This record gives sequence, C-alpha cells and structure tokens, in this order.
Amino acid sequence: MLYEVGALCASLALFRLWLNRDKHPNVPHILPEVPLKDDGPYWIVKSYLEGHRRNLPLYSYPLLDTFFGFLKLNLHVINDPIKSKEIFTKSEAVGGHMEMYPWWYLVQEYRQRTKGRKAETMHRDHIGIVREHSRSDPQGTKIAKLCRRRLMELAAKKQFESKWVAKVDAQISWLVESLKKVGENGTKPIDTFTYTMPAAMTVVLDFALDIDLSKHTDYRDRICTYATKGLESVIRLDKYKLIFINIPTWLRAWIPLKYWPSWVPYMQGLYDDILDLQDMHNKNWSVGDEATSLLAILQTDHAQGKMYEWDVVILIQQLCMTGADTTALSLSGVLITLARFPEIQEKLFKILEAQDFRADEFKDCPYLHAVVYETYRYCPIIYRTLFHSITEKTEILGETFEKDELISFSIAGANMNEKYFKSPWKFQPERHLNENGDFQKSVYQQPFNTGKRSCPGQILADIELFHFTKNLMKHFKFELHKDSVIKPVVETEEGWLNIWSRDSANAPLHHFLQPKDRRILLVPREN
Repeated sequence: MLYEVGALCASLALFRLWLNRDKHPNVPHILPEVPLKDDGPYWIVKSYLEGHRRNLPLYSYPLLDTFFGFLKLNLHVINDPIKSKEIFTKSEAVGGHMEMYPWWYLVQEYRQRTKGRKAETMHRDHIGIVREHSRSDPQGTKIAKLCRRRLMELAAKKQFESKWVAKVDAQISWLVESLKKVGENGTKPIDTFTYTMPAAMTVVLDFALDIDLSKHTDYRDRICTYATKGLESVIRLDKYKLIFINIPTWLRAWIPLKYWPSWVPYMQGLYDDILDLQDMHNKNWSVGDEATSLLAILQTDHAQGKMYEWDVVILIQQLCMTGADTTALSLSGVLITLARFPEIQEKLFKILEAQDFRADEFKDCPYLHAVVYETYRYCPIIYRTLFHSITEKTEILGETFEKDELISFSIAGANMNEKYFKSPWKFQPERHLNENGDFQKSVYQQPFNTGKRSCPGQILADIELFHFTKNLMKHFKFELHKDSVIKPVVETEEGWLNIWSRDSANAPLHHFLQPKDRRILLVPREN
C-alpha cells in the first residue's frame, strides 16, 4: 500500500512540475502573487507601469495559480501600442475572447438545467459566436464577423446619426431632473453612474430594438441590474470563478445550482428580458419590413439562414453589458475629472456657452473632444483589453504561443508612459489639440482597442459622451464634496494610483478602473 501511495505522490509531483514548466522563459513575470488580492486593480496597473519602465515588449502575470499549482492560468501582456495595433490587426490567430467559450458553456448548461425559455434551441453547435472561438469552424467565424459588421454598419450610417442624437437628447431632461432632485439642488453628493447608467442603457436598447425603455422602466431598471452585476462578476478576478469555468462539463452537472457563480442567474434574467423585448419589437415588425433597428437586421439574417436564433439574442446581450456600462462609467469619469480640475471645467463651459451649446458633434467643439479623450487617457475605465484567446499556434514578438493561451494589451500602461505622453500624471486636454486648435488623436491611445476585436460601438459611444457631457455642462457645475477622498490635484504616479485604482475592486457597482468614492456635487447653474 505504501508503494502505491508513494507512486501516486511521485506521479502527482511530476505532473505538477510539468504544469509549472515555464513555457516562455524569455517573458518576464511581474508581481506574480498579487493580481487576485482584494486590491487587484492597483497591483495590476502598477505592474503595467513597471513593465513600461523596464521597456519590456511582453510580460505576464498569473490569473489563476491554485490547488498546489495544478490549476494555472497566465495572462500575457503586450506593452507597445504600435506593436499591439499591428498584432491585433493582422493576426488571425489572436481572435476570440476568453469568455467566448467557457462562460457561454456555463450559461447554456444552466439554462438547460433550469428549463429556461427556449432552452431547447440553446445548443453549443447552434451559437455561431461560441463556435467562432475555433478557427477550424469557418461557419462560426463567418457568423461572428457578420454580427460585428451589422453593428458597425448600422452605427456608421450617417442618415441615422440624427436619430441616434435624438435618442440621447431624449434622456437629457429626465437625467437633469433626476440629478437635481436626488442631489437636492447641489447640496448632496451623488454617484452619477447610478443615473447615467439607465440613461445610457435606454439609448443603447433604443438603438438595438427601436423601443423607448423610458416607457418601460421596469425592463430598463432590471436590465441595468442584470448587466451591471453580471459584468461585475464576470470581469472580477477571483479564484472560485476561474476554477469553476475550468471544471469539466460532466462534473459541473453534479454541482447543485446554488453553488454556481452568481453572475450566471443574472445572465439568465437578462436573456429572458431580451426575449420579452424581442417579442415586443416583433408586434410592429416582421421579416420583409424595412429593417432600421439592429434587432430587425439580425432577425432578417436569421430568417435567411445566415445566423442562429441565439446569435441574435447574445449580440443584443453583449451590447447591453458592454455598451451602456462603459459609456456610463466614462461619463462618470469625465464629471469627476472636471470636478477635480475646475479651471478646465470653466474653460470648457465658456467655449460651449459662446456657441450657445449648439455644437452638434465633436468637430464643432475640438476642446470638448480633447477633454473626453484626455479623460479616456487619464482615467481609462478599461485598464487592459479583454483577454484574447489565441486560436492557433502563432508567433508574437518573437515568442511562440500555443492555442488557448491568453494575450492582452496594457491600455493604462501606455496611457501613463512618458515615452508616449509627456507629463502623463497631468490632466492636459491641450495635448490632443494641434497648433491650429483642431483635435488630433494620438496613435498611442487606444481606448476602444484596435484591429479585429476593436469596440464596434465606438461611434455610438462618442455620440453619447459628446451630447451627455455638453448638456450636463449646460445645467450643472461639478464640484467635490467636503468629505471627498478625491484630491483636487494629484500629479504623481502614486497619487494617481491611489485615486484611480487603490481599493477600486471594492467600489460599489464597480468592475473597472474608478475611484472607490465617485460621489460629486452637481450644482445647478443659473440659466
């Protein structure tokens, strides 16, 4: 018996050594023990800055290292924004996101076990977006590309731009009145995200479904909750979640649903509401009618056999989770930053006031364009790109990576690098203006990522940021409250880190880079 036990232990030890072998000995590991701690965002961003200081083209840190080393998962980070753009643009292998396959497997398994609506059609082989993870599945790749193209084509149609602007403007009066009421006319600090999120979600779903959710606030509020909590749980790095998605399907079938990650039921609720809204949309539209909404376009493609039923639902779900939340948090970042730098706020207000707040787009007000993009740089809510799961053996910056290894780009690291932005710890909108005062985007800044996996909703996001910021500037002056932990001016690395990443993992309704306390005063202006 002792021999058998000894042989088992020796076998496990050898297996562990094999798992822990260094696949990339030339790729440095930075801060290997800290990313999964409670203060993870602080240490992760700090590692990005360290990588840039050391001029490392590529480095890695562990997302998962537990069970005595038997479960390991490393994320490899590209530092150079120019190289990153080249890789993500040209490389077919740097493809699907990590969550494209294991997370959807959980959602599909949960829905079938709970016998949710349309569970019988939610099969892995009938979700092209999931099948696309493998480049050996050309049909899945074709469907995924079509979904992205449909979204980008609709957002880019100039004849619809006035329609998108009208959808944003329709939310302004509700947003202004809500902020005045809850903020008690500028005397009570409020977290603007709580109100910008429903406004952004209404715009996104009006764009996607051609349904005004301000008339269906029960759906709007519920979808906001599902999307925020679901995305927060999905994005947050914790061992339980990462271990769970690595459990084989046959073994997960024996785990009671009460022990499943909390984000899975949120996703089920989100799907149910999307299916309800789809039915609502189809009361006034059928295949063959003019398709002016994203849902109508996708359903037409489905009717023509170009995609599956659940591809339609999942794309709308992705838009809910990533289109509204990021816009609302970016707007929150703009307002917080303007509160911290009142002289910049006053300059912007005078420029907009001189135009009688009639500017219709960024080109009409380059300084507002510069303020928004300097906010993207100075407080990047997404401090790294989503994990890209390599789809086939490929070479990146001289290193050979195998299928399913993870790659990402350090957005925050590049944004705060002296090599790319002079005095990076200073908030300077002027750095985005040329000598003629026109906006000039830096080639080093990639707030929406780049290449084949860049954000397809960038056009709509810019429209929302422009009009929400312009109109809130017209009605409010933004100020820090007396107990605010956010200092008015911080121009050092550690000062910036303490505001934008320290304790940010514990911020309410937060899963990106934001201050723990986002509350500010919105003082009504005398119009």
